[in-house]
Amino acid sequence: MAQVPIVTTWNDARAYLQMLKGTVAADVRPLLNVAGHAPFAICREVLSYIDHLGHLYSGPGQVGDRSREFIKQVMAKTDPNYGKRAVELYQMFRCGTVHEFEPKVLENKKGELLGWLCYKGLRVDSIESDGQKMPVVHLEPVVSTATGRHWLPVSTSCLIDDLMRSIEIFEKAAPENERVTAWNRAARDLNIPKPCDFIL
Repeated sequence: MAQVPIVTTWNDARAYLQMLKGTVAADVRPLLNVAGHAPFAICREVLSYIDHLGHLYSGPGQVGDRSREFIKQVMAKTDPNYGKRAVELYQMFRCGTVHEFEPKVLENKKGELLGWLCYKGLRVDSIESDGQKMPVVHLEPVVSTATGRHWLPVSTSCLIDDLMRSIEIFEKAAPENERVTAWNRAARDLNIPKPCDFIL
C-alpha cells in the first residue's frame, strides 16, 4: 500500500482514497465468494479500513474513538444504523475479530447479552436461525423467538458496499481546511518509522 501523502488541498487526497477503494474491491470483496463467505475475515478487514479512515478523518487520537467517529460521522450517511450502533459494531467486530479471532458477545449494565450474527445478504432479509426463518435488518438487533437470545445482525455484503460508499463520502467531506489538517496530522503520524530492536 502507498504511503499516506501530505496534502496541500483536499483534492490531493483523492488518489489515495481511490487506491483504498481499489484495495477493498481487489482484496476484501472477493471474500464474499469464499465458501461460507469468510465473515470474520470480512469484518476484521472492513473494521481495519475504518480504523485507518478514522485516523485520516480525525487525525491522531485513540483508535476506538476515531473509528467510532468515522462510523458515526461518515458511515452513518450510508445507513443511519451505523450511527446508532457504532459502539457495538466496533466492540463486537473490531476488538473481537482482531484480538480474539471471533466477534465478542457484549453485555450491558442490566446483564443483557448481545451476540453477533453475520450473514451474506440484503440490508433487509431473512435468514435461517435456530431451525426457523428470522427476519433481519443490517445493524438492527433482533430477538430469536426460539431461544430468546438477542443478536446484532451484520450483512457482510452491506459492510463492504457501505465501506466503499463511505470512502466516496469522505472524498467529498468538508470543510476542506479541517479535513486537510486532520489528514496531514495522521499522515505525519503514520509515516514515522516504528522503533524495533531487530538484527540484520
